[in-house]
Amino acid sequence: MSVSTATGLVELFLHPPLGLMRLEPLPNGPYAGLFTITRPRLNVNVDAYGFRYLVQDFPAGYGITPGPGTNYFDRTVVSAALTHQLLDGAIVTSQTGRFNSTAAYLLFNESFPRGVTIETAPGITVNLWWMVRLI
Repeated sequence: MSVSTATGLVELFLHPPLGLMRLEPLPNGPYAGLFTITRPRLNVNVDAYGFRYLVQDFPAGYGITPGPGTNYFDRTVVSAALTHQLLDGAIVTSQTGRFNSTAAYLLFNESFPRGVTIETAPGITVNLWWMVRLI
C-alpha cells in the first residue's frame, strides 16, 4: 500500500495523506433517509476531512454485482452534498456525490463544511464514520 505525499504544509492541512487518517464512528447508526451530519469542534461545524459509509442492509430486488474491493448496486444508494457558509452568510453547495457501491468514502474538496447532507435510497441503511487526522 502506498501513501500519497503532500507537497506542502497547506496541502497537508487541507488533505492529510489517507494513510494518516483514522475512522471515527458516528453514534446512533445505522442511518436511513435524509439527514445532515456535523462534527462540531470550536468554531467549526464539521471538523473532519471526509466520511465513509458502509451499507448495512438493503431490500430484496436491489441488483448487486460483485466487484474488486466492494460490490455495486444497479442504482444510486447513497447521495451526499456538502454545504459551506460564505462570509456574507450565504449557504452554498460545494460538493456532491452519488454512490452505487456497498462501501465508499468521500474526501472533502474544501475544508470545514457547514454540514454534510446524506440521503439513502428507500430501504437502504448505512453505518457512517468520519475520516479524521490520526495525529
